[in-house]
Amino acid sequence: MILNTTNKYHENKELPVLYVPLDPKYLYTENKTVMKNGDYQNNLFSAEYKEPTLGVGLEQLMGQRQEILSSKMKLLHSEIYKRHELADSNLYQINLDQCTCRNLIYRIGEEFFEKNRIELERKIIDLEEEKRREKANSFKDILFLQKEVRETLIEKQEEEQKANMLIN
Repeated sequence: MILNTTNKYHENKELPVLYVPLDPKYLYTENKTVMKNGDYQNNLFSAEYKEPTLGVGLEQLMGQRQEILSSKMKLLHSEIYKRHELADSNLYQINLDQCTCRNLIYRIGEEFFEKNRIELERKIIDLEEEKRREKANSFKDILFLQKEVRETLIEKQEEEQKANMLIN
């Protein structure tokens, strides 16, 4: 973030270099998706993937049901990932707008009660409010999707238990 200032306060002072704190997503490893038989499996919430059985009747039906649940899990993970990307993009754009307003304020100068400066300060406050709303909406959306993931995972485990009970 580069701010253009017109103040003469800091001409002879040596300012320390400021660093933006690193986002934790760059510091910790994530649970990556792994390729298994040409199909991606996510290790984050999914249960152990089993090859579909090629049997007939009940075994085939149970295998198809487990495939459907695995596909549903993949879709839910995909939706969660897309929502995170959208929220990050929206927050980034809001931050850029705030930086633009700050740059304009610095260009105006030291006049505290100038009409344009007050409008820009209000715009920054509005952008902060919009940022909080975006975070709250993102949390709600992801919470709903994570609830679906939990229910699907439980359903998948129940189907595996039924299959083990009926087959064995």
